[in-house]
Amino acid sequence: MPRNTCDLLIVGAGINGAGIARDAALRGLDVVVCERGDIGGATSSASTKLIHGGLRYLEQGAFGLVRESLQERTILGRIAAHLVRPQRFVVPHTGERPVWVLAAGLAFYDLLAGPDSLPRSRRLPPDFPLLGALHAEVAGAHAYYDLWVDDARLTLCTLLDAQSLGARVCPRSELVAVAPDRAHWRCTVRGEEDEATIFARCVVNVAGPWTNGVEALRGAKARPVRLVQGTHIVVPRLHAGDDAWLLQQPDRRIVFVIPFADDFHLVGTTETELPSPDRLGVTAAERRYLLDAVQRAFGRVLAANDIHWEFSGMRPLIGGAGSARTASREYRLSMEGERDGRGWMSIQGGKLTTHRRLAEQAVDRLAAFLGNTVPCRTAERLLPGADVTPRAEFANGLVQRHPSLPSGWIAALIGRHGSTTQSLLDQLASAGPGRDFGGGLREAEARWCASHEWARSADDVLWRRTKCGVGMSPAQRAAFAQWWADQRPA
Repeated sequence: MPRNTCDLLIVGAGINGAGIARDAALRGLDVVVCERGDIGGATSSASTKLIHGGLRYLEQGAFGLVRESLQERTILGRIAAHLVRPQRFVVPHTGERPVWVLAAGLAFYDLLAGPDSLPRSRRLPPDFPLLGALHAEVAGAHAYYDLWVDDARLTLCTLLDAQSLGARVCPRSELVAVAPDRAHWRCTVRGEEDEATIFARCVVNVAGPWTNGVEALRGAKARPVRLVQGTHIVVPRLHAGDDAWLLQQPDRRIVFVIPFADDFHLVGTTETELPSPDRLGVTAAERRYLLDAVQRAFGRVLAANDIHWEFSGMRPLIGGAGSARTASREYRLSMEGERDGRGWMSIQGGKLTTHRRLAEQAVDRLAAFLGNTVPCRTAERLLPGADVTPRAEFANGLVQRHPSLPSGWIAALIGRHGSTTQSLLDQLASAGPGRDFGGGLREAEARWCASHEWARSADDVLWRRTKCGVGMSPAQRAAFAQWWADQRPA
């Protein structure tokens, strides 16, 4: 547990909490982060894994949100270069919206993006080869670009950078009590093995779906929040190639189909209202909805036993009327306590793409309260591992330096760890990569995740530090879990 004073106690280590910790630490503030579970263990590792403007939000008139998101897309493409890749999306002309509406929306999307390294949208002819993967003939399609991202590792790397700047990160440590104490909040944080009292000048409640539970600790009223579940499934590859799809559905929603690893496609998402966080979980109706979308588009009849992995995350949206599909993805910052000398900030809403900008606005207000005048610099500073360009040259150098190691494994490590891969491989010495657990996971990486990345369970490694679990058989996953329990590398 950390020493007992700090400027900021951040409650929640999802992407927004991680972003605030990094920004605040970079400005020289004394930061503690507590998270009752794993780093990015909830919503921030259960997204569609896109850094995008949100094309469908144009239909809702959320032009400011789309513009801000596209600006952040450019920034994150630079500072997290090892975790993102350009992704082309194909939008078939299937009749749910007029072609001219699609064309106009994509042209406006390009305009809002401004100068950007991604290609502009374009119309594809009916005989474009990729459209042959579809079950039925279409009159054509449009194509546009956004960024794919490893959401869990983006959250992790953001916190690793915060730690390198002095932040104290405490996963599996829950805030269980809080009370005012003159110019501080007296906070009781309970970890796996001990409990500590921390006196914080400001508390930042960024607990996502559990925000109201944290508010209740100080006797505050619950804030209106909408919990919307988004479910994704991972199925065997539907076709070859690297293109993704944006599929319009009869109910005017959209479903993404995105290449995932080498052998799969990720299909999602749904929008199911939840009454409380403890109701999270994939439903049979959601599985059927996504499988039906695949069948309509590709003619592939898949059943539940064809799903290799499924996951659900909760979007804690700002409360309001209307359907889940049209609910706002913007965010709200609420600051209290200026007169008391101790601050309390609560954060609602937001999305993965805008986390850096949300953090900048939050820390601007917190820093002003604390008398800190250092400006935000997170848009210029690379995340740990991001200095890998040109990637091919970096990869070739590591392969030559470690000729006895499989080049494919080295490439996979670079995709997860970026330039930090060099440190990971250098520590192998004569031990080599160790046991091969399948799915691309080897013992050396598992131990690195435990010693350098806060991994404390087999699932932390299989599904968040890596996604190797999806390529493993149930027997291989069980064998890894047994090895983890026996070795206790954490």
